[in-house]
Amino acid sequence: MQKIIYSKDDIIVSTALFKTARRTYRISDIEKIAIKRPLLWFSLPIALGSFALLSNFQSYLYVHERWFCMAGFILLPLIGWFIATLNVTSRAYTNDLAAIGWMPTLSAARNALDTVIFKTNDRADVISPED
Repeated sequence: MQKIIYSKDDIIVSTALFKTARRTYRISDIEKIAIKRPLLWFSLPIALGSFALLSNFQSYLYVHERWFCMAGFILLPLIGWFIATLNVTSRAYTNDLAAIGWMPTLSAARNALDTVIFKTNDRADVISPED
């Protein structure tokens, strides 16, 4: 019988399965879990450019252009920090993108997956007295 360890939005972690909106993985097949922030690296140059534009050409910009530049250098890195991807490497999939979402949700899902995987591995490592 499967016990649900974590469930939020489209991510469900049970004792046997990891289910996302895109795919379902068997816990026993998962080899590696990684969380990445790919939008952060794209947003930082844009944020720096917006800051440089605002600091050097502020007197030449309209008010709405100033607000746009301020939003660019403040909001883009924040969005890039809080939106992440959860990648799963299993026997069938090599570095498969499992889920895209908010960092706290994906981090909690990863912690639940780690807990289930380590419990499964601990049970497999126990030597029975019959051996």
